[in-house]
Amino acid sequence: MSPLSGFPTLTPAVVIKLNVADANPHGIIHTGSTYTHFNCPSGTIESAEGFSPAFKAQVNFGADWCTFDADKEHGRLNLKVVARTEEGASISLDYNGVIRMDEAVWKVFTMQPDAKTMAFGAATGSCQFVVGDEKLKALENSVFAGNGRIVVGGNGLVAESRLCQIVPSTDMD
Repeated sequence: MSPLSGFPTLTPAVVIKLNVADANPHGIIHTGSTYTHFNCPSGTIESAEGFSPAFKAQVNFGADWCTFDADKEHGRLNLKVVARTEEGASISLDYNGVIRMDEAVWKVFTMQPDAKTMAFGAATGSCQFVVGDEKLKALENSVFAGNGRIVVGGNGLVAESRLCQIVPSTDMD
């Protein structure tokens, strides 16, 4: 058996786009990290092309409770989102991740006028779903991981994450 057998594979699954409305800095916490709450009141969550179960949902609540390490090299994402599908079913998700901070990324997170869209790759994370429709139950029974970026545009900031379903290996030793 190959030394690389037994590893899971990834299937493109979900695209999340959240409109970032404002930042609410809370200051330094006991760990020395800086704590900031980002309000994300609207956006979309939808399945990637070809993924099952297929769905599209509108976000009606979202917030990211971020901490930025004291050394300013990494941020910790703690995102909660609630949405409703076109059929009226509820979806909630918890996303936890790490973002590698550099000057360009800091400009985005501090909402500087010269901030530019971040490329994918600085932020990675994992996500779990809770759903209100039996047709979407497969989302609860799966594990998702992905990466994200923040798009800087004329209408403000959009936090975008692309998640893959982690498909377990069926290899035998």
